[in-house]
Amino acid sequence: MSHFDAAGIAVYALSYDEPDALQDFAQAHGISYTLLSDPESKVIRSFGILNTLIDPDDHPWYGIPYPGSYVVDSAGLITHKFFDSNLAVRAGPEQLLAAALGEVVEDSAVDAVQADSVSVSVRLDGDALTPVVQKDLVVRFSVPSGRHVYAEPAPEGSVAVSVELDDDQRLVQRPVIRPDSESHTLAGTKESFEVHHGVFELRIPLTLNSLFSSDAGEITVSGEIRWQSCDDEVCDIPARQRFECRLPVSEAPPVALGGNRGSEIEPNAMAHFQKMTQRHGGTG
Repeated sequence: MSHFDAAGIAVYALSYDEPDALQDFAQAHGISYTLLSDPESKVIRSFGILNTLIDPDDHPWYGIPYPGSYVVDSAGLITHKFFDSNLAVRAGPEQLLAAALGEVVEDSAVDAVQADSVSVSVRLDGDALTPVVQKDLVVRFSVPSGRHVYAEPAPEGSVAVSVELDDDQRLVQRPVIRPDSESHTLAGTKESFEVHHGVFELRIPLTLNSLFSSDAGEITVSGEIRWQSCDDEVCDIPARQRFECRLPVSEAPPVALGGNRGSEIEPNAMAHFQKMTQRHGGTG
C-alpha cells in the first residue's frame, strides 16, 4: 500500500532496483511509502527520463533515471515536476507538499526588517538545510495598500525586486522563483509596467554540497534584498537591505545500496549490488 497523509496525498517512489533490494532498503530506513521496482527501466523509458549520460556499456548504472519528482492530481494529470541537472540534488518535502496542496506552507521568519513602508522577512521553508535535499529560502514582502514594487522587467532607471546571496562555495543555489506579476497602468497615461502588490514571495532553492563539513551543525546564509516602492504619483528611492540567517543543518537522507551509515544498517547491500551488476552484463 502507498502512504496517505491527512490531506489524502499518496507517495510512491520508482527505482530500477529489484524488489528484494527495495524491501531491504525500506526496512533498514523505516520507509512507509510504496517503493516500486522497474528493473528493466520500462516505466522509466516511457516517461522519457532514462539517464542518457550513462553509456549502455557502463555497468551497472545504465538504466537509472534522471532523478526527479512528479506531482499528480486526482485526475492523473501532472501538475508539477522537479528535476535537476545535479544528480545529487532532490526536491525537498516542503517543495513537494506545497505543490501537492497548491499552497505555500507558512513558517516563522528568521530575520525581518521594515523599510520604506515595505515589510520584508527571510526564512527557510523547513526546519533545516539538508545535503542532497533542496529547500527554499523564502523572502516574503508585504506591500502597503495603494503601493506597488517593480517586478521584472522594471522600467528603465527603476529597480526590480530581487534577492542575491553572498558567494558561498558550500551552497548550491538555483535561479530565484518569482510569482506572477501584474500589469499596472498609470492613471491618465498609457504607460504600463509589471508590478507586485500586497503579500508575495521570492524563493531560492538551496542545498549543500560536499564542501560543507557535517560537523558544523549550522550554516550562515547572507545576502542583499532590493526593491523600489511606488504609488501612482511618486516612487521612493531604491531600497537595499542586508540579511544574515543562521540555519541548522540536518543529516543527509539515506541512499540506496548501503545508505549513509554503511553495511551495519543494510547488511545485504553488497549482495544486491552484485546482483544488479550481473543483471546488466557485468562480472559482479
